[in-house]
Amino acid sequence: MVTDRQDEITASVAALQDLGPGYDQALAEGLVERIGTEIDKRITAAVESQVEAEMTGRVLHQLDRYAGCRHQRRRARRMLKSDRAQRTDRSGRGAIVLALGSMLVAVLATLTVTRSTPWPVALLLTMVVWIVIGVVNVVHITSHRSQPR
Repeated sequence: MVTDRQDEITASVAALQDLGPGYDQALAEGLVERIGTEIDKRITAAVESQVEAEMTGRVLHQLDRYAGCRHQRRRARRMLKSDRAQRTDRSGRGAIVLALGSMLVAVLATLTVTRSTPWPVALLLTMVVWIVIGVVNVVHITSHRSQPR
């Protein structure tokens, strides 16, 4: 490109010498116009490259921020879901084990009390055993419901 401009300037000077002094204004204006066009092209290219670099940087920065946030949100959701599932599984199993275990204890206590004691006392002791076991189950259930999941 440098040689093209030098060739144009050389050709303009040669044309000026061939045509004479009457054409020097027209040749000078043509030369200035070509130089101005070349300067405009260079400025436009420099501005476009700078704008493109800045926009690319901004877009990449925003994508990184967005991807990072999305990644963190997804990871947090997965952890929250797995934590909830584990809590639900544990509290569900614990409640079932407690309910079955307490019924087994209540039935065994009822059988033991009814075989070894007279009828009115056996009825009273059986009621006390069932009430205590019921209170324990209710306390267990209410304490697990109040915990955040």
